[in-house]
Amino acid sequence: MKSIRTRAVLAAIAAAALVTTLTSCAPAADSAAEGADFGGLALQLSFVKNSQNSGEYIADSEGFYLDEGFTSVDLIAGPTAVEASVASNKADVGFSTALTAANVIATEGMPVKIVGAVYQRNAFTILSLDGDGAIRTPKDLEGARIGITAGTAKTIVEALAKANDIDPASITFVPAEGNPALLTNGEVDGYFGLDTNERIVLEQQGHKIVSLPLAENGLPFAGTSFIVTDDALKNDRERVKAFLRAEIRGWTAAIADPQKGVDLALKTYGSDLGLDAKKEAAQGAMQIDYVYPATSAETGLFYLTEEAIAQNIASIEFAGVKIAAADLFDMSLLDEIYAENPELREVGK
Repeated sequence: MKSIRTRAVLAAIAAAALVTTLTSCAPAADSAAEGADFGGLALQLSFVKNSQNSGEYIADSEGFYLDEGFTSVDLIAGPTAVEASVASNKADVGFSTALTAANVIATEGMPVKIVGAVYQRNAFTILSLDGDGAIRTPKDLEGARIGITAGTAKTIVEALAKANDIDPASITFVPAEGNPALLTNGEVDGYFGLDTNERIVLEQQGHKIVSLPLAENGLPFAGTSFIVTDDALKNDRERVKAFLRAEIRGWTAAIADPQKGVDLALKTYGSDLGLDAKKEAAQGAMQIDYVYPATSAETGLFYLTEEAIAQNIASIEFAGVKIAAADLFDMSLLDEIYAENPELREVGK
């Protein structure tokens, strides 16, 4: 979706409305890109345009990307091969996960890196129905039937088993193709999904759900993360920093008012998807703890500490992917941003 905001419109209203109403929840940085013209910005999202990308919708609709020197913004819906889209220059930035990025870097030599993590930890989980057969601990995976979608889901569940000294061969994997009804009708004992998606759907249907979060059971790798090319890191640092500053402001506003991004998903960006308003509101609120955990108050949004990166690398190795931290992560742009604009760390729920 192309932003319909232009520089002329932004300039005309900034003094009267934008600055005064937004700075309280999304402080404007003294941009190093002031006066720059970075052209159009293409963002490859990981999924459809639901409330998962609340921060991006706010950054676009409120002109934060334009503030940073971008003339237009294209939010490209997924799912797709995000890293390939970025590596082939079809998108400037891609939204993926640490595990997926690590896999394509290690196996295909794809020249991309993670420069920040929207979800500081992933929201993947094993969902089960409350009762005697519930999967409450990793040990309960033994002998269980787990519904999975095509792709990396099987690898991730096997990694969860390995991280907890469980033989993955003891698990029966059942193709679910995005249908959690397999859990409620008894075809599987557990369903691999997201706390911020399928869990909400099932609970709003009236089911009592038990969740086994992967991040709390041995696999604390980062969820939604920003992927850029090695070339961009080397030769377009100011452009990528401008993107990150706009994102910080967008997500700062989303954290202050989660419903704001939800409304944009429902009424504008995902208006043609038939999104469920109740589910989207719940997702918009729930994801804040993933975007802004307690540790982010000191480090700032999107920043992964050395300790967190080490935990990511260990988690990824359980999935059979060996990669050096420096080949996957680069936090130097965020280091520079928060040194230059310490006020951007100021985020309040």
